[in-house]
Amino acid sequence: LESAEDTLDFLKASLTYLIHAESRQAQPDADLIAEWEALDQEVLDVQYALPGSDVKTYQQVIKTYGQRHRELRPLVDRYMAK
Repeated sequence: LESAEDTLDFLKASLTYLIHAESRQAQPDADLIAEWEALDQEVLDVQYALPGSDVKTYQQVIKTYGQRHRELRPLVDRYMAK
């Protein structure tokens, strides 16, 4: 069973990897890195706010951030294949 904390941790790990991988490119895309850094900060804020939240909030976190992680996963795979 996926938990909200796991969902956020998986997304944060993917974002950390993407930011690092893009930063190492010959010509890093600063806008893309900034976008990922903003999402990373958003995830951190949610992680701090989550404890003590109600069940609906946990469910919404899983839905929202699970979807974002699924959207980024193919990009992580592409970077890893390089």
